[in-house]
Amino acid sequence: MKLTDEIKQMLDENIVYLATSTRNGEPNVVPIGSAYAISDNEILIHDMMFVKTRANLEANPRVAISFTDTKRWESYQLKGSAKIFTDGDIFEKVLEIMKIKEGRRQKDHMETISNPKVKERVQRMMELHKSMRPKAAVLIAVEEVYSNMPEM
Repeated sequence: MKLTDEIKQMLDENIVYLATSTRNGEPNVVPIGSAYAISDNEILIHDMMFVKTRANLEANPRVAISFTDTKRWESYQLKGSAKIFTDGDIFEKVLEIMKIKEGRRQKDHMETISNPKVKERVQRMMELHKSMRPKAAVLIAVEEVYSNMPEM
């Protein structure tokens, strides 16, 4: 299933939710701050702190991603299969993308926060994130794309 340029841009600009499940179907959903479309049917995310999510991906590669772009008032669900890479070209690609995009995204995000307490907390979280190295890259082959919005 092909990702449109608009969907690719929305993935890059929004927090997405990654749904996984155990081999027995026990669900797990986590927010992902960075998802990058690297082709018309592939999404790359980095594993910084996955525990349950990583175990689920190893047991069952079927995943779903859901996100809403409130600026465009559009929402999508993407379904597919994930593969984990701890080294090699795909892992190096996630490191490269992080260097290029993370600084810009963090700066843009900080400019939208007006509450000083929230701003301080987000700043601390961003500093922690910068000091961490991804444990893996997760490549998702998108097989289905659904709009979450009602047809009008």
